[in-house]
Amino acid sequence: MVKSLKSKLLHSDVLHEREAQKGLKSRKEAITKEIDANWRDLEKQKLEEYDAKMREKLEKEYEKR
Repeated sequence: MVKSLKSKLLHSDVLHEREAQKGLKSRKEAITKEIDANWRDLEKQKLEEYDAKMREKLEKEYEKR
């Protein structure tokens, strides 16, 4: 009877640990997606700023001609 109880407790612990790991994995994935989205937004912003500077530079060069 003691063996059976220990076995059931171990199985219960394993199930709880599995659920905790699933929750941790989903949180990690959500954080990773958020970080990736932030990097994409930052890159887009930097590219737009660069494009604006280049457009301004080219317009000034064109006006000089």
